[in-house]
This record gives sequence, structure tokens and C-alpha cells, in this order.
Amino acid sequence: IIIIIIIIIIIIMLRVSQRFQCIKFLRRLGLFCRSSCLPLLSLTRTPRGGHCEWMAACCDPFFEYCERSVWIVGMLCFFLVLFGISIVVYTFYTYMVPFLYKTESGPMFSFYFIYGHYLLINISFHYMKGVYTDPGRVPKFTSNKLTEKQVKLGWKMCYKCDSPKPPRAHHCRICGRCVLKMDHHCPWMFNCVGQYNHRHFMLFVIYMCLGTAYVVHCSWTRVVVHMYMYRGYLKSIVDTIGLNGGLERAKSLPLSSQTNEGFLVVIVFFVCFGVTLALLVLGGWNVYLVTRAETAIEFYTNQRDKRDYKKQGKKFTNPYNNGARRNCALFLGINQRRSFIRHVLFPSTHPPIEDGMYWQRCDGASNNNGHTTV
Repeated sequence: IIIIIIIIIIIIMLRVSQRFQCIKFLRRLGLFCRSSCLPLLSLTRTPRGGHCEWMAACCDPFFEYCERSVWIVGMLCFFLVLFGISIVVYTFYTYMVPFLYKTESGPMFSFYFIYGHYLLINISFHYMKGVYTDPGRVPKFTSNKLTEKQVKLGWKMCYKCDSPKPPRAHHCRICGRCVLKMDHHCPWMFNCVGQYNHRHFMLFVIYMCLGTAYVVHCSWTRVVVHMYMYRGYLKSIVDTIGLNGGLERAKSLPLSSQTNEGFLVVIVFFVCFGVTLALLVLGGWNVYLVTRAETAIEFYTNQRDKRDYKKQGKKFTNPYNNGARRNCALFLGINQRRSFIRHVLFPSTHPPIEDGMYWQRCDGASNNNGHTTV
């Protein structure tokens, strides 16, 4: 009778746990405990661990569960970019190409047509490569302790993975892994920006800025005429610059208010104008970082190190800064066998020169471990 009662109790408990998903709850509780203890445990094996690292480790479980939901926002941003590009391309082909064909000369229209497709090809290529290219994985190591050689080369312990990571690698909570030369996690690309897709991200921003500026240039006269903005200060500026001819051509073919033509062209104009301004700031900031051989994360960590060195009476120098020209060449993957015209101005799938594990340093320290970089 006791055995039968025990069996019945076990069956009831299994039914209750299945009904209220207790097993799943216990499994999640175990993962939460592991994610809470692992950062603190890994910091005990980290040669350099200040109060900031310990505070981050204590708050890490909360940050993890918040940032893991960011992938939903990233997926929405990814489809929003595709939708926006599709609307702009549809509007341009439907309403702006016929206008340019009727108002511009043959050579000028050919230039507009070829240049627009050149930008569209580069935008599409670099965006898709940025989305689908793995930014760079840190290999798994059998030992979770740093060797003396790794410490000298600037390796550290990832307090999240509890594993060694090379210089310039950082852990992405959204992706759940360490990324080589991580710059940031880009929701618009639905991917991390790291060693192997940083170039595609940068060129996408540049070509996207040129593309939106191109759309603004081709449509501004029709928008000004359609919205009766050709008056006051704008009229005096246009008359001074000498752009009356474009406005006269726009007056001969005004936007139609009876169809979606006027609405779409005006909306696309203002959206592209805003995106151009935003990308000018973003692109300028990224070009500045590239010339200094820094990622967005390293910019802030280097600023912190500068303050620490200044308090000690020392001068901090970025060990990876080889000069603006050399930094740009390394970033774009240009060497004696690759040219700027073929591998930058046109789509190219060539890999970076450095492998993300070992880096060329300007301070004379050996950081190539036998690897040679050209």
C-alpha cells in the first residue's frame, strides 16, 4: 500500500509539474544561478579586475536578460531598412527616372542613371555582407587560465565566457559570445560589427549617405515647386546660386496631387534628407575612429586609460595606431596585391589583412606569435 501511495504521489507531482511547467522553471533557475556565479568566478582568474569589473559582474544577470530581448528590436530594424530601401527605389524608378529622362540631356541622364545604379549595387552588397558575415569568433580553449605569454600580449579573461580572449575582443551579451575586434552590436544590421564585417559596415554607411544625398539632389526641385516653397529666403538663395533652370524644369512637370506621386516623392525627400544628416555624423565619427585605429569600445577604454596614466605621470599611447594612412589601409584590407579602386570603390569579398587574434603594434612589442602580416 505504501509503494502504491508513493507511486500515486509521484504521478501527481509529475502531472502538476507538467501543468505548471515546473521543470522548465527549475531549468531556467539553474541557468540563472550559473550566469550569476560564472562572472564572479571568472574574475578571480583575471589578472586585472577593478571595482568596475566587479560591479559589472554583479549586475550582469540583470543586463543579460534585458539585452537578450534586443534581438527582437534588431529584427524589426533589419526589415525596416529593407522596407525603406525598397520604397526609395520604387519611388525613384517610378517618378524620378521619367522626370530626369524628359528634363536632362542624354549624357547627363546617362550619368545619373549609371551613378544611381552604382550606388544601389554597393549599398545592397555591403549591407548583405554586413548582415550575413560572421564578425569573428574567438576559438574555444581547453584551459580557462591565462598563460604568461598571453598576459604579455594583452590577452584577458572574459568574465562572461570564463575563457581567454585576445586583445581587442569583447563579449556581446546580445549574441552571447566574444567577438574579435568588436565595435558594437548594430540593430540595423541585426549583427555584431567586428573584425570580418567592420569594413562592410563602414562602406555601407558611406555609400548609403551618398545614395540618400543623390536622391535629395534629384528630387529637391520638384518638392520645392510642389510645396510652394520657392519664395522668401529660399528664392533669394536659389537665384543667387543660379539654380533657376532646375526649378523651371520642375514647374514644367509638377508632381501630381491626384495620385500617390506627390505624397511619395515628398516623404522620400524628407526621409532621405534626415538620413543623410544622420549618416554624415555617423560616418564622420567612424572615419575618425578608423584613422586612430580604434573601435567605438576602445575609444572609451582608451580615454579611461589616458586618465589613469595621467594620474601616474605617464603618457598613454594606443599600441595599434600605426598612423592614419596605414590604419586606413589595414582597415580596408589594402596591400601590394589589392588596389583602392578594385577593392573599395567596387564590391569585393576580400578578407582583412589581420586575423583578429594577433595585431601589428607600433610600440615594438611582439604580438604576432610567429604570424606574418603584409
